[in-house]
Formats: sequence, structure tokens, C-alpha cells
Amino acid sequence: MLDFENNDVKNECRMKKIKIQLGRVQETLLLPLVSRAKETQYKKPLLNDTKAVELFEQLDVDRKKLLRNITEIGVHGLAYRAYKMDEAIKVFLQQHPNGKILDIGAGLDTTYYRCDNGKALWYDLDLPDSIALRKQLLPEPNNRVCYIAKSMLDYSWIDDIGDISNGLFITVPGVLPYFKEADVKAFLTTIAHRLKGAEIMFDVISNFGKFFVDMRIKSAGMKEAHLEWAILNPKTVTDWSEHIELVRAVKFFEGIPKSNQRLSTKIAMNFNKLFDMTQMFHLRFV
Repeated sequence: MLDFENNDVKNECRMKKIKIQLGRVQETLLLPLVSRAKETQYKKPLLNDTKAVELFEQLDVDRKKLLRNITEIGVHGLAYRAYKMDEAIKVFLQQHPNGKILDIGAGLDTTYYRCDNGKALWYDLDLPDSIALRKQLLPEPNNRVCYIAKSMLDYSWIDDIGDISNGLFITVPGVLPYFKEADVKAFLTTIAHRLKGAEIMFDVISNFGKFFVDMRIKSAGMKEAHLEWAILNPKTVTDWSEHIELVRAVKFFEGIPKSNQRLSTKIAMNFNKLFDMTQMFHLRFV
């Protein structure tokens, strides 16, 4: 069990445990949740996500197995992804305070609780079983937050989002690598054409990195989930459509604040950066 420093959080979590019933890929939503929760407990956390701590403690899962099988590099990697996406969202909201944020593959993501500016409209999209769990644990906090229970390939969600003249920022954390390249290409080219002016940020992985991440997913007991799409160069994506342009590509752990990581973790981070094993692509639709 995670150690709590905050008694208020500890008291909030003394409630009936909720059983997880998810599909093989959706079940991986537990990994970023436990990573953000564990990161929050470090002495010098990359991000402070007490909401993730609270949620993790409410779930009826084999927490000892999850905590045992997630490495420090895995924790920092998933926390870093959230940290960089938070950073991009905050910059976007400074420029578009009344804009819209769409989180595809929301799962038990808690970005709203870390980044909301009190004005933006938030949309969380995921498959029906994941949204059902989300509604149980994280009911929409106000009328600026809307949950959409659909596949990202069901493009009717574009109508659900509606007018994007005030700006739209899309995050797709930990989702696209589970799809085949043809599906990713169809998804990005379709929405690029229909959502001109929007920005999107998602994580990608190389074939080399895919091997290691697949092993980590399996070691956490999720043997049926595996990664499909691997990529190194963002030009591969921008070449798919004249409506896609690159804002930036970020290597994982680039510019990460110094903390109390183990030497082995620091070596693994440098190894990751050296071989571009995991990156984030930030694109704009034009």
C-alpha cells in the first residue's frame, strides 16, 4: 500500500473498494494511475497528484502485485508524460482561456484536477467500460466537464465536441501505440481534416522501446495487452497529410528536474533519450 502523508486523503479513502471489470487494453489504465500515485509519494515528486492517490486506494485490485512490478523508471516515465502534457495544456489555456480540452483514452486520468482554469470546457473520451468506471469514481464535477463513452474511431465524437473556434487541445496518453499503424494513420488524417486549428499531443515508442514496455506490461499481469505501433521520426506522421504539422517532438525525460532517483534509473533515463525509445509528438492541424 502507498504511504500517505495527508490524513485528509487517508480518511477520504476509507470506503468500499470498487472491483475492476475492464477489457484487456483498458485494464492498462491502472499503470498510469498507480505511477502518478506513487510519484506523488516521492520526496521530490515530478507532479503532485493526490487525486490519483485517492483513486488508487479505492480500487479492489492486486495492489501489491502492481506496485511490485512497476519499476522506478516506469513510474517516472508515466509521470513525466503527464507532467509534459500538463505543461502544454497550461500554455494552451493561457492563450485560449475559454478553449476546449479533449482527453482521448481518459481512463482514470486526473488532468482536470491539476490543470483546470475555471473557464475551459473538458471532454473525456473512452470506451464504455472505462467511462462507466470513471463515472463511478470520478463523477463529472460540474457542467464544464463532459464524459463521452465512445471509441476514438467513432468520429461522431467530433459532433459531441462541437464548435472549436475558441481552440481545442487534444491529449492521447498511452493509447496510439496499442493500434496498428493503418488505424493511427486513418485516425490522425481524418481528424486533421475535420478539426483544423486544433492541437494534439500523444506519446510514441520505437521498436526497441516497445520490447521493454511490452515486458513491463506483462510483468504487471496484463498478458493480453501488447503494443502495435512503433515510430521514431515525426516526419512519418506529418507526411501522412498536408493538414498535419509538427509543433515539437519531446524525448522522454528531457529537461526532467533533478530528484532523488537511483543511479540505475538515471542510467535508464539517459539510455532512453539516447535511442529515442519514447517520445511525445505535439502536432497542429492546419
